[in-house]
Amino acid sequence: MSQSRQAADSGVLIRFWSLDHHRSEPILWPVSPWAKLVFAVEGAIQVETSQGLHILPANRALWVRAGEPHPGKTLGKARVRTLYFAPELEIDRENGPLEVRPFLRELITEICRVGPVILGQPFATAFATLIQHEAQTAPAIPTSIPMPQSEWLRTWADDFFRDPSVVPDAGTSRRTIERHIIKETSLTLGQWCQQARALIGLRCLATGSTVLEAATESGFETSSGFIQSFRKQFGTTPGKILRSRYPD
Repeated sequence: MSQSRQAADSGVLIRFWSLDHHRSEPILWPVSPWAKLVFAVEGAIQVETSQGLHILPANRALWVRAGEPHPGKTLGKARVRTLYFAPELEIDRENGPLEVRPFLRELITEICRVGPVILGQPFATAFATLIQHEAQTAPAIPTSIPMPQSEWLRTWADDFFRDPSVVPDAGTSRRTIERHIIKETSLTLGQWCQQARALIGLRCLATGSTVLEAATESGFETSSGFIQSFRKQFGTTPGKILRSRYPD
């Protein structure tokens, strides 16, 4: 396991944090006044922001705005790389997943290899300009779901992600869940459950499961049913989400 941290010295434009995980475990990012780009060069991670729960296979990163808490965990073995952007390096985009094109992947990897980007260093301006452009223009292709915030409903939602066949407690009616989940997520219960099942399947695929295994784990009777639901939720198939649209 390796870890690299840099102090927020004057003139630093981009810092980085690298950590290789050998199993599924929490990732403890501190809340920072610097915006972040969170990325697993290998493996997959799950991160939560105020916008929802995000599943990030190895061709998705998460943009996290300054001051935003974002607890996460690895989904098995993963090599996680995080870039921190100084406030003066403005990148205007909302919290959420973005597609990591090959050039952006190489920029992230190189910055984590050579060290922080500091004004006055050779190529510092070029590095900052290139990654600013890539992060700004990367396609936003969500692999996310809004999560309820009330304690009882969040407990039910967390249980659903562990087992989509879960049923409400005896004292809670389906109608009560329907009323509260649409209020807290802007999705109907049916929409939320379908989207959650699609993400459960993506989480399985990102950690090496077959399509059939992912379909079974996410509560679908057939692989085709899982693929059709996934396409409806995210506008593409799970296979295409896991593959970059850009040639290496």
